[in-house]
Amino acid sequence: MSVFTNTQHLYDVMQELWSRIKADTDMSNRLLQSRLIVRFHYREPDGWLTVDGSDGEEIKVHIGHNDLKPDVEMFMKSDVAHLFWLGKENPAVALLTGKIQSKGQVNKALALLPVLKPAFQIYPTVLEDIEKSA
Repeated sequence: MSVFTNTQHLYDVMQELWSRIKADTDMSNRLLQSRLIVRFHYREPDGWLTVDGSDGEEIKVHIGHNDLKPDVEMFMKSDVAHLFWLGKENPAVALLTGKIQSKGQVNKALALLPVLKPAFQIYPTVLEDIEKSA
């Protein structure tokens, strides 16, 4: 069984996580410098999350389908994303082993991984807070 009980649970967790990433000025400013639009396609449960930093001014997070044209797309099971945010899934290895499939400028997205490391400490707190509010 997946860590996420359903798509709404996945969305609640990811939206809160990205809200906290956006609030961290060091992380958000460095992510905005990339000007990337990254779309995550999740399975089991299914969901879509698009992180848009293309204007260099504000990170916008879109839940579900949208018409944005992503620079990078990542396809994975929701549990792989969960392990990544816990710091337990190396995305480069996951790409090589097929746990994550990708399209687009993946090297630019992978270059941002060190920027996201502080989120590994934020993520467990997000899970706890979502669990408490359920």
